[in-house]
Amino acid sequence: MAAQNNNMEFIIMIITAVILLIPLGYGVVSLASSNDTQPFIEKPDEKYDKCVRDTEYMRLNHMDLLKEIRDDAMRRGKRGEITLNDCRKCHTSRERFCDKCHNVVNAQLDCYGCHYFPK
Repeated sequence: MAAQNNNMEFIIMIITAVILLIPLGYGVVSLASSNDTQPFIEKPDEKYDKCVRDTEYMRLNHMDLLKEIRDDAMRRGKRGEITLNDCRKCHTSRERFCDKCHNVVNAQLDCYGCHYFPK
């Protein structure tokens, strides 16, 4: 009787492990079978060798920088060196650059109510 209980517990552990590992296996298989060789977001135009800040900073803090630029221009009357037009020079497609990433993280943009950035 005890051996039968041990077998049943072992079977339940195996079934539980398989159920827990299915999502991981699915992710690995779908990643391996993906034919998408394009980067997640559009890379900047190659003629521009660097951004206004380093890549890691922009990845994490671009909204803070944009708000700072906005505050300088709109609230303090200072026009700085960086503008939204500077961003558009390198990142030519709002759809392939801004929207693609913001859609993934479910961030709602309100920039384009005032600023024109073609899709």
